[in-house]
Amino acid sequence: MLAWLPNPTLEDVMEFEMPYAPTHKAKTRIRIVNAASALFKKYGFENVTIDQVMSAAGLTRGGFYAHFKNKEDLFVACVENGMSLLSSPVLAKLRKAEKQGKDWVTSFAELYLSKVHIENPDLGCALPTLSAEVSRSGDQARAAFSKLIEQASDGLARKLAKEDGYTGIEGDARVASISKTYVAEATSMLAMMVGAVVLSRAVDEETAGNILTATRESVPLFRGMRSEAASAS
Repeated sequence: MLAWLPNPTLEDVMEFEMPYAPTHKAKTRIRIVNAASALFKKYGFENVTIDQVMSAAGLTRGGFYAHFKNKEDLFVACVENGMSLLSSPVLAKLRKAEKQGKDWVTSFAELYLSKVHIENPDLGCALPTLSAEVSRSGDQARAAFSKLIEQASDGLARKLAKEDGYTGIEGDARVASISKTYVAEATSMLAMMVGAVVLSRAVDEETAGNILTATRESVPLFRGMRSEAASAS
């Protein structure tokens, strides 16, 4: 049964031969997806190997193919599982800022365009790390990444609409019910901030600081100009 593995280990044999509880395979799959998500965000899609993913998950390579066909298949699973764009601490800070009545867009920009985010890609947004590499990957990975960007834009559009007083748009409410202006604004804002993070990670500390500061200051101004233009039309 394991003839396709050159040197099967005891763990490989157990993975395929031992009877496990019905929930074992699902739990193992989640372990792999969680490990892969962190690695993809930190090192990118192309730079991460299956061996690295399985090692991070505390498993052997042989068990990978019981869950996924290849690395692209795994990447799709990471996206479908809801690859986090922001870490739990960042989300907690945003919720706190909302409760305190602070402007959500400004708070989001300050956290996203921060030195901490630049220096800790594995704890931050997946989009800056994956953008360049997925463009050189197969159709399956590109489609999954497109879905990830759409999810991020939709979520941001909901927040922008909510700040302007829209109601009934939380949870699974479709962004289609929101004005296209918010979707366009969210998409352009996301592109601006992701681009700033990509550039900041590629340059020296002083230049990175200038990029982050300029973009942080531009986001609320950009939002204001978009709102004025929408009101005028």
